[in-house]
Amino acid sequence: MATTKEMVFEIPQIKEGNKVEGVVLKKVNNGVLLECANGAFSGVILSKEVKNLERNDFDLNPWTKLEVEIVNTSIRHEEGYYIVSVSQLLQRDVWIDVMAKFKEDKIFTVKPTEANLGGLLVDMYGIKWFIPLSQLAPLHYPRVEDGDQEAIFEKLLELIGEEIQVRIITIDEDDKRIVLSEREALKENKEKLLEDMEVGKVYTWVISGQSSYGFFVTIDQCVEWLVHISEITYGHVNNIDRFGNVGDPMEVKVIGLENGKISLSCKQMKPDPWSVIPREYKIGDVIEGQVIRFVPYGVFVKVYDDINGLIHLSELGIDRGADLKEVVKLGQMIKAQVILLDPRARKIGLSIKAMQKSAEKAAPATAKK
Repeated sequence: MATTKEMVFEIPQIKEGNKVEGVVLKKVNNGVLLECANGAFSGVILSKEVKNLERNDFDLNPWTKLEVEIVNTSIRHEEGYYIVSVSQLLQRDVWIDVMAKFKEDKIFTVKPTEANLGGLLVDMYGIKWFIPLSQLAPLHYPRVEDGDQEAIFEKLLELIGEEIQVRIITIDEDDKRIVLSEREALKENKEKLLEDMEVGKVYTWVISGQSSYGFFVTIDQCVEWLVHISEITYGHVNNIDRFGNVGDPMEVKVIGLENGKISLSCKQMKPDPWSVIPREYKIGDVIEGQVIRFVPYGVFVKVYDDINGLIHLSELGIDRGADLKEVVKLGQMIKAQVILLDPRARKIGLSIKAMQKSAEKAAPATAKK
């Protein structure tokens, strides 16, 4: 006689730490509801964990199947559901993956989820990874000249969600603390770039920061150096913004390489205007130029390229006590006579008074004719 095998379903034991299969049903108040263990009970992933999972692009759409762990049977969700967690299982997988990456010295990509004044945080299903300020690549480092902490924090906030390539440099297994470095991820690129770099060659860098003493520029995001303000142009730099802003490409010439130190210059990519000026001008010439800036002892006028000439207060031809800025305006085009030309000292002296005297001498002669 044939026998019929009875279907036997094993009823899962609802016990803290047990793992069961769950199917996402819908979002509920303060979490996501799941049908667990083939409908044996309902579980809920709490909203705090849900936000963390969604931030890590974890799929919680309806009918998604996932393995969950029963968290605590003595505490229930406000609607009576058992509290379950997927993060605790994911954290174990993350930790295994972290140890493998550390062992292999692997470069990988992360997206920061938080920022503080010390650097950036990456939350991987509740495990915190940290990128210190000092380990950020040049292009991402929040360079703030006056050390304004609020400004630094604002710049770090801009990096949240950005893809950053990193290496693991420190792991603390007891505290589950992982320190990452963007600089270390670029180490090989930096070494190769420095090895191939040549004095005299021009490279396209990117402005990564600016200060009162020059531009910080980076190449391939891994080598950063300073173009000193004296190497930006042959003339005076009154407003550094006129020559570029953060993020702009900048062609820069390597003028020195020694013991890992790089000397860079923008101005040396073009001829020195002081080799041209003595051929273009001589003492007594009258030139027309734009008023560039005021100083306590006179005004500077643009003469050639970025080279300025000084009209001393005594050479302005104005009454003593007169307000200079009422007589001459910034940006105004004025005529003046060359009274000093010293290429060695790189100085040009100009005079409006001398030009007025020349005109006065010429006037009687014209009248006699």
